Amino acid sequence: MNIEKLKVYAMCMLLGISFLSVAGAGVDIQSGISLSFGGADVPTWESGNYWTYNLNLSYETSGASADLKLNDLHFEVTAVGSENYTLTFEGTVTGSVVLAGIIDGSMQNTNIDGKMAIRKSDLAIERVYDVHIAGEIKRQFVTNSFHVDMEMKQNVTPVASPYDFPINVNETWSVPVMTFWLYVDGEVSLTVPYQIYYDFPIYIKSHSVTCVAKETVSVPAGTYRDAFHVSGDAVQYQFWFSPTAHNVIKASYENVRAWYNESTYWDINELDAVLTDTNFGPSNEPPYTPGNPNPANNSVDVDVNADLSWTGGDPDGDAVSYDIYFGTDSNPPLAAAGWSGTSYSPGTMEYNTTYYWKIIAYDDHNHSAAGPTWTFSTRSYVNSPPDKPDRPSGPSSGNIGTPYTYSSHAVDKDGDLVYYLFDWGDGSDSGWLGPYESGAEVNATHTWSEVGSYGIKVKAKDVNGAESEWSDALAVSMPKVYLLPMQKILEILNVWFMRFLGKTLI
Repeated sequence: MNIEKLKVYAMCMLLGISFLSVAGAGVDIQSGISLSFGGADVPTWESGNYWTYNLNLSYETSGASADLKLNDLHFEVTAVGSENYTLTFEGTVTGSVVLAGIIDGSMQNTNIDGKMAIRKSDLAIERVYDVHIAGEIKRQFVTNSFHVDMEMKQNVTPVASPYDFPINVNETWSVPVMTFWLYVDGEVSLTVPYQIYYDFPIYIKSHSVTCVAKETVSVPAGTYRDAFHVSGDAVQYQFWFSPTAHNVIKASYENVRAWYNESTYWDINELDAVLTDTNFGPSNEPPYTPGNPNPANNSVDVDVNADLSWTGGDPDGDAVSYDIYFGTDSNPPLAAAGWSGTSYSPGTMEYNTTYYWKIIAYDDHNHSAAGPTWTFSTRSYVNSPPDKPDRPSGPSSGNIGTPYTYSSHAVDKDGDLVYYLFDWGDGSDSGWLGPYESGAEVNATHTWSEVGSYGIKVKAKDVNGAESEWSDALAVSMPKVYLLPMQKILEILNVWFMRFLGKTLI
């Protein structure tokens, strides 16, 4: 068994756990945090405070790699002493591990638990102890159980802290060399059980970090608006620490190097964490006040078929519903409740009428924000005649005494119902037919009684009496007669006369 590689796995696991409890912490004003120049001083934790994270950790080197997930990693303050806090932690471990020539499989049924001691004055790690990991590694043909007991403690007096409280935006501070002693005692159930036992020191070189900004950050536990963004220089990591959350809410470490001596070191390729639950969730903000009304406030000449729209939303990303008040009274009545969108159709409104409307937004915490009362006036009624109808369509020739059907349609800009009048070109018409929906096709039938050529045309009239112009005419002939042209008849007669009489007719 490659002990060096097992050491790395143990070290990675403990470093991942350790960074969470001290990557930054704070409490809100009600809980007694001291705010200094817009930053946050060292907090005061109490028994029962807890934070739960999901953590991803990857490591890769020659012949060994790991891609691990520490799920629902729950930290809780269980004791408050005069000098330090005691935290317990527990979670599950999944992912893949590779040890060249020995193990290549996935972790299953694996749990981790332990304790840690944190110095109250500056959140320095003193010890991570009573750590127990037990589970299984499933390989292609066999599953091996394993268990490991571990402890890690700072190997200097006094212990070093990665923080310089209070943390303020644009502040840079130096993190001293941090030296830890790692103890590992475990067993892997191979064909011949393999015992693991090792003590070794590791350290992280000194480096500087800077608080670069105060930001709004969303994580599964909620949206925090007071996240102090701290970034390392030589050490590639960054984390977001929220006083409201009492702790780090998000972190990303890349290529963190832990040294054994000047020639031996291990690199953690990636270590990411997000806060998923805590008893210090973010304060919920009400929805945004509805705004940007359309039609704009005090608009005139608004179309009677206009829709209402507005802007809304919620700073926490909560689902938002809207109560819509609409009517002709300056204190409009409720027209729709629990509306999910930001547009609403009030139906066809009256012409030359003043309307009032107001929107109240609600989030799923029952916080609300009411917009002002807006007003607009619809346009005066101006009736427009229907458009010129299409030229009638139907047979262009036929026989007298036979009925024929013709069709046309017209559109009324006002959406009014429409009547139609067909002129048959023989001195008669259809009379006004209808009314029909605007744009609907109308059919009319007529029978001609005399041979001749006719022009059929149609006009439209809306229900308000406004008439369109006549359509283009369709030419129709009655009857359709096939006659042999006279010239052709004469040519045939000439041929006969020439054949039988020897002379032409003409």
